Amino acid sequence: MKPRYAYTMFAAACVAASSAAHALPLSDHTSFELFAGGNVATPDSLRGPMHVDGPDGATNFDRLNFDDTHRHDYTAGAEFDYNFDSHVSAFARAAYSQFDGQTREIGSTSSTAAGLVPIDAHFSDADSRQLDVGARYTFSMGDKWRPFVGAALGAEHVSNTYATVHNTRVGLAKADTMFQQRVETGLQYSPTRSFDLRLTAAASHVNGGDAANDPNLGLLGLDSAHTGVQAHWEYPAELGAVWHF
Repeated sequence: MKPRYAYTMFAAACVAASSAAHALPLSDHTSFELFAGGNVATPDSLRGPMHVDGPDGATNFDRLNFDDTHRHDYTAGAEFDYNFDSHVSAFARAAYSQFDGQTREIGSTSSTAAGLVPIDAHFSDADSRQLDVGARYTFSMGDKWRPFVGAALGAEHVSNTYATVHNTRVGLAKADTMFQQRVETGLQYSPTRSFDLRLTAAASHVNGGDAANDPNLGLLGLDSAHTGVQAHWEYPAELGAVWHF
């Protein structure tokens, strides 16, 4: 998804939220959340295992998963909610995520001169910024413990990502803004009338981004014509503090 489309979509959502705010009184209908958490898993892969024959010997690449390249460090953000009634609410959320690059053995080469030589790759740190708008349905509003389900649409902007292989820097993906879909469920606890704790488990699907087009991507066993931030799933878990006003 191109940045201008993402910004247009978010601007339209803001206009809609502003119109709703003018049409409906905010008193006793709004809440603000600060949350933090982390990504439980990113199970998709950049590529499967592959074998490449070369003039100096054969190269065997292992399967390369998203979880092999980066460790999700943390997610933090804020959310604004508007409650239409005791069950249905709309929300707009912004989040920042940090990913720590890993050093991995991604395969090995074999030759008669050197024998079996491992291929190590160091992946750079990366981060992303998300903007989402969505709706949530909350059950059992009369109880302190209230389960909920929700869904959202938005955009995620991912930073440049690269790897270093044999002292060569390889562009893995260009910075890009991509369309994102999110579904969530969780449990909200209300110790007081004006304050809640919210535990959320979500699944986010991120669409693919632009290819890096780096001629050295073959060092990672990747095709330079078809590699970018590929479509993948993320599974964040978040704990938030919610204030009603």
